[in-house]
Amino acid sequence: MLYLIDRRNRAAFGAQFEEMFRIRHSIYVEARGWKAIARPDRREIDQFDTDAAVYLLGLGPQGEVTSGVRLMPTTGPHLMRDVFSHTVTLGQVPCDPRVYEITRYFVWGEMRGDERRKAVTEVFCGLFEYAVARNLTQMSVVCDTFFLPRLIEAGWKVHHLGLPTEYAEGVCAAILLEVSPQRLADVRARAGLGTRTLTFSSFPPPNADRDDDAVAA
Repeated sequence: MLYLIDRRNRAAFGAQFEEMFRIRHSIYVEARGWKAIARPDRREIDQFDTDAAVYLLGLGPQGEVTSGVRLMPTTGPHLMRDVFSHTVTLGQVPCDPRVYEITRYFVWGEMRGDERRKAVTEVFCGLFEYAVARNLTQMSVVCDTFFLPRLIEAGWKVHHLGLPTEYAEGVCAAILLEVSPQRLADVRARAGLGTRTLTFSSFPPPNADRDDDAVAA
């Protein structure tokens, strides 16, 4: 199950946040080699992990973290504006209450094959569900160029904000992703999902409750 975590329920998910920060360090620092964000405590936390951030976390039956992604409103500090503005050469850095930025996406654990594809699909659909519930029009992201075909295959409509740009660990691109109820329906249809993947709860598993109406709050 994919859980929405924001300032309303973040305190109850303290154990999951600690696990998420350590997973991010394992993926981005130890596996991907992003040495600039390395920390002695092996917890990858940056200047955008604030109360303004929104997190979607995939959690197992006992609350273990299996996947995640962070969303930031573009009206305040965010990665594209404050770190990667030089990648935006074909437009402007987003600053709009109806545009949120996607960062720190991951799928974790020993999942392989269909199980891993399902986890990826749930995160993608959850992003669209949140965006549609909040009446967003677009989501922005600076991502490695190798990731672009996956977005297109998943049914996302991509608008480029700049040409591919080299950085210390690879080549990235600044893009916008179109959001609409029809786009969500298309992504769900491609993935074979007919029901909502994202839920809001005041508590993590195994004691989770469920309040779908709070997703858009």
